Amino acid sequence: MRRPIIGSSAVILAVLLSGCASDDSAGGVTLADTKSTAQLQRNTISGQISSDITASVTRVSDASEACGGDSTRKMRLWRSTALVELVPEAADKISIIQESIAGTFVSKGWDSTSDAVSKDTTLVTLTNPNSLAVIELTAVTNEDGIGMGANLFVNIAGPCVMTDGPGSAELAELGE
Repeated sequence: MRRPIIGSSAVILAVLLSGCASDDSAGGVTLADTKSTAQLQRNTISGQISSDITASVTRVSDASEACGGDSTRKMRLWRSTALVELVPEAADKISIIQESIAGTFVSKGWDSTSDAVSKDTTLVTLTNPNSLAVIELTAVTNEDGIGMGANLFVNIAGPCVMTDGPGSAELAELGE
């Protein structure tokens, strides 16, 4: 029996949990809080693409980064990413996968914008007024014959929150 391309119950769980994020001044959200949400969203999205059509999951990363314009680097956001590479014979499913994931989020109140970056690359950006996290799903079909299949790059960026800055015990506890 084949697994469905997208497991909606796990994506719905991530959507519901993602609405918990807010900025630091509105409730004391920590970088650890945003890390958990970003990682859960990333893992849920990338893990719900059927193993039958997944060649590999690479470029999995989790790290904090300074928010733009903050010279002290104390305002930081958490970024979680993964690259899901499909087997060559499933390359034609990448757009359906991207649309299905986006549709699940839209059905839960998220806004979706789609941009054709090139003839073989589409970026879908998901935002929600109840979540400061931003989800980007970049689908590459490799129509130019470069590469062996298609892939979906999942990029989750949490909100900017106040931290103790680079080298702090707070960041060390988060594995930085």
